[in-house]
Amino acid sequence: MKARSNFAAINVRKLRSLLAAAALILCAFIAGCATLEQQPPTIDSPTGNSILPGNFDQALKENQRALAEGKGPPDVALYNIGVVSAHSANPKKDYPRALLAFRTLLKDHPSSARAEQAKIWLQALEQIQKNAEEIQKLADEKRAVARERDLVSQERSKLNYAIEKSRQLDAEIEKRRRKSLNR
Repeated sequence: MKARSNFAAINVRKLRSLLAAAALILCAFIAGCATLEQQPPTIDSPTGNSILPGNFDQALKENQRALAEGKGPPDVALYNIGVVSAHSANPKKDYPRALLAFRTLLKDHPSSARAEQAKIWLQALEQIQKNAEEIQKLADEKRAVARERDLVSQERSKLNYAIEKSRQLDAEIEKRRRKSLNR
């Protein structure tokens, strides 16, 4: 029983430390994006047009089209696809698409001017994925511990019931023994 409570305490500590780390990463990410929100940048498309931030669907479609048709520098299109897909203000975030775009950029265009920025994005997104996986794993463990705690509680209730019945039986036996001695 003590081992189970120690296990639960360790998992709670892991969950708290993971959530604290996730909060720090999120704060850093938001702080980095806060300056972007004060002066909203435009996303330069490979075709030379500027796309206003907030119009993520248009930006994504235009960069995908430019990449498919070979219009403009492909590294710019790949970088923009990654940024648009992972942007904090994008309600349709798609981290796997962003990761793919940044990895493709680094693989196919390692000497691009955007390669260093793509590496930073890649590291941040991979860390976000690791944190999400760890949070999911801890949540699963927490559910398992809760189920186990419920089972232990049920078993304790059954044992308490058996103990009470045993006490009643002992009392009844003692009562009958006294009656038989008094005869």
